[in-house]
Amino acid sequence: MTQRKKWAVIPGFFAVGAIAAGLSAWSGATARQASAAQAPAAASPLAYPTFTGLSGTNLDGVRNNTEAQALPKITGDSGLRLDAAKGPWAYSGASSPQNYSPEQPVKFPHPQHVQKLGMNCTYCHYSAGKAQDPGLPSVSSCMGCHTLVATGKPEIKKLAAYYAKGQPVPWERMHKVPEYVHFPHSRHSNAGVTCQTCHGEVQKMTQVFQYSSLNMGWCVNCHIERKARYDCSTCHY
Repeated sequence: MTQRKKWAVIPGFFAVGAIAAGLSAWSGATARQASAAQAPAAASPLAYPTFTGLSGTNLDGVRNNTEAQALPKITGDSGLRLDAAKGPWAYSGASSPQNYSPEQPVKFPHPQHVQKLGMNCTYCHYSAGKAQDPGLPSVSSCMGCHTLVATGKPEIKKLAAYYAKGQPVPWERMHKVPEYVHFPHSRHSNAGVTCQTCHGEVQKMTQVFQYSSLNMGWCVNCHIERKARYDCSTCHY
């Protein structure tokens, strides 16, 4: 075979290969279409939920802020028999679980102090409007009243025992977000977000429980409704 004939054969090989590849791709696509027509399409594991509007329920089905504020509606005895849900509690990502309600070393009846006596939240949670953490009252703050008031009640005796030993009450942590999330209480409080927006009607709970899911979807929904920033660096910094 001459040199010229050799070079003439090479393009023919490429042409045959291209035709074969095209036929293979066409037959594969046809087969996939036929298979898709016979079986329902599976949801992609990477599919993310989309927003359905400011008042819609989205992001893993969590309630938006408007719905959260409307639930639960307490009527009758001012909520004095509103009890926390009992465990096991549902898991909510890296946050503390919704409806979580640990037994506390000293029972603090919010309805008695808030609804009957008219105490403001910031009397005990003194730094809610000026710091990242809302703060808890010292034992001496409690004993400012209870050296004289209801001294014979069992829970007050527990409180007095901590006071006599110079020890703080070892409260059980309830509301918790992941370590990589920053929630400055002061920024929210000064923006007009009420305590009940996140914590529910604590003033009516005989035993406090976690009212909201505190997961990212719930927080993002609130930011969207209030037209607040919700880019990553807002909470993750």
